[in-house]
Amino acid sequence: MSSQDSRAYILVQIQPGKEKEFEDEVSSKRLIVDSKGERMDSFHGSFDFVIVLQKPMKDIDAAIMELRKSPFIRKPETLICFDMFDWEDISVRLNE
Repeated sequence: MSSQDSRAYILVQIQPGKEKEFEDEVSSKRLIVDSKGERMDSFHGSFDFVIVLQKPMKDIDAAIMELRKSPFIRKPETLICFDMFDWEDISVRLNE
């Protein structure tokens, strides 16, 4: 991850039975590019998918705008991370 990158978590609730179509759409639009920092996980609960994006903020914004066009999404919720810590940072802070 470069120092210019940001991270966003997009929680997505989709129409029932449209999981495969949504996965195919995200894949075909190449919204997740960096497999080390970006991913899409499927869940049971209030949201069906959590998408993690890690790229420059302008690219995150473009990806979110593209996701919002999906006919399969019922409810998106975006969480943008302002401070990012790795485990070493957390360990040091806990030991202070």
